[in-house]
Amino acid sequence: MNNKTTTSSAGISVTAADRNILILVTALFVLNGCTHHHIPEADTYDFDAIPEFTSSNSVSLVNVQASGEVLFATNMGHKWYGDLQQWTDVAIEITERELSLRGMNITDNAPRALEMAITSASTTTGGWGFSSHVTLQVITGDGYKRIIIGDGPSPMLNRAADAGIMRAVAAMLKDEKILQYLTEQEN
Repeated sequence: MNNKTTTSSAGISVTAADRNILILVTALFVLNGCTHHHIPEADTYDFDAIPEFTSSNSVSLVNVQASGEVLFATNMGHKWYGDLQQWTDVAIEITERELSLRGMNITDNAPRALEMAITSASTTTGGWGFSSHVTLQVITGDGYKRIIIGDGPSPMLNRAADAGIMRAVAAMLKDEKILQYLTEQEN
């Protein structure tokens, strides 16, 4: 085995074995890519148009998604993970903002409740950007259940996920049965 030592222009002495180990470690690092954790933002995009309504009813927004990391995207050796419980918190933040703008009171232990969970998320690459698909499950206090897919395109991977959540919430607030549940007069 050749253990010839060479000296760099910086005056560092390196054996051939050291150089090979350095090349191997660098190659492994480059091939493994990087891991990213993404927490979406509630105000990345303007909210999609929904039917106009007002209500002074109270509603509880409940996150029923368990905590846990999921891989939602890979791109050029990078891996993107997210905690769907945190993503559901963002969906609830958007919902709270939109319902409050329409006069509703968001409070714990209200007579009405929406149980919400983002149950899956994936982002794909195509053309000049990304497309995120976010699945939101909603159950009203009277038992109506709806599974909604929010599709969000963007030139930036993380922003596509943000758009997917916003679009899922917008679709939820366009659902006639959910709107009726939220706005019907309280007894």
